[in-house]
Amino acid sequence: GCSITLLVMLALTASAASPREIIVEVTSIAASTRPADQRGEAPVELDPRLAPFSKNLKSLFAYDVYTFIDKDRSKIELGKAGVFRLPEHFSLEVAPEQIKPGGADMIEMLVTLFREKPERTGKGTQRTEEREVVLRTKIRLKNGGTVLLGGPPIRGGVLVLALSARG
Repeated sequence: GCSITLLVMLALTASAASPREIIVEVTSIAASTRPADQRGEAPVELDPRLAPFSKNLKSLFAYDVYTFIDKDRSKIELGKAGVFRLPEHFSLEVAPEQIKPGGADMIEMLVTLFREKPERTGKGTQRTEEREVVLRTKIRLKNGGTVLLGGPPIRGGVLVLALSARG
């Protein structure tokens, strides 16, 4: 029993000593549905830049049109948080917590979607930004994998986020 505990402690101290960086990539996608009279048998319209996600988008969501909005990439140290600006006053905070080794390394992240609420105070022009939490969830994904998150309504559709991480 003792030797196993010792090995675990050694593994923990080794990973704590060298800060590991996770490369996180967030792709913002606008997903929308055509008006009923235009639907018919028309195929799903998919922006060519979204090709890597096409199979999963079509199987997870039932929209007709998927439009690429933006792609952002950042290196985030384990235990720290990175913020990604999203369209229409939204932002995404990604905090990689740990990499769990196994057959395939799993990256565990705390993901928080915020809506920025501009606020005016008094009669002056001073504004303070207030953030409202729209969604907070823990995500586990394979090292190098991608997860799709269905987000809030935007532009007559919804915001879908493709979140990739590799350490």
